[in-house]
Amino acid sequence: MKVIGGILLTFLFSVIGIIFIGGLPVLLSGIGDRELRISEYWQSIMEIVYALFHTGDLTYMVIGGQKERDLFPYLWEPIIYSLIILFSAFLLASFLSILFTILTMLFSQKIRNRIKFCFYLFESIPDVLVILLSQILILTLYKKTGILFFEIASVATEKIYLLPIIVLAVIPTVQLFRVSILSFENEERKDYVTLAQSIGLGKLTILTFHILRNAIISVFFQSKKTVWFMLSNLFVLELLFNIAGITRFLKSTLQPKMFTIAILSIFIPLFIFYTVGERVLSKKANKGEEI
Repeated sequence: MKVIGGILLTFLFSVIGIIFIGGLPVLLSGIGDRELRISEYWQSIMEIVYALFHTGDLTYMVIGGQKERDLFPYLWEPIIYSLIILFSAFLLASFLSILFTILTMLFSQKIRNRIKFCFYLFESIPDVLVILLSQILILTLYKKTGILFFEIASVATEKIYLLPIIVLAVIPTVQLFRVSILSFENEERKDYVTLAQSIGLGKLTILTFHILRNAIISVFFQSKKTVWFMLSNLFVLELLFNIAGITRFLKSTLQPKMFTIAILSIFIPLFIFYTVGERVLSKKANKGEEI
């Protein structure tokens, strides 16, 4: 019960924090006049809280639009679209980073250092450049072969998933590789690995059945930074691929209550994902203890 209570308390404080952040533009709107509009800010907070309990009554107006529209069920589509791309890219990046880590660990330390250096150099490439290069590559291949391997832009009648997921996963794969290789090398120096080697277990077996189970929980905890990085890139991705996702919706309206609801629509699935993931991995990995 204490664990559940702690989770609920963390969730409650996080939601409250998002609500207060959602009203900040109103508070700071008078900064040019050297004043903080505190009364308007609290009014905005009350409107946000009311909106959260009456989402069925909400309407929104696109910037430059002429008429109001119902927020729901319209908002579900961009929310689901963005979350599919985000979670798919994260899972792809996690799988590839672990795979590359295991393959790298099979080599000698000298070769390992060279591989890590190449990955670290690749991490410095701007995410916008990765997106643009991927689109240029697809167009070049199309001109050469006449085959369009991937759709490079979403349209009203057809959504694209594969290329945005791959592109969004590129830099996070490198980031998670950096974290996982450090965790694997740290585990490699522990006594249980020496014991496993002494009884004749192969290097691949030790990596996949022993080190992986202990290292993955550390990687999972530290992956939160990578997810925040992916969220910051999601807006650029949706813009360049013409994806009608949640960040594009945020761009179309500046109302505090809409902003707050949109942020919560991303935060809540991520909170559930990490809460469940941490509980499951803690049990599977013996809470990080050596197996």
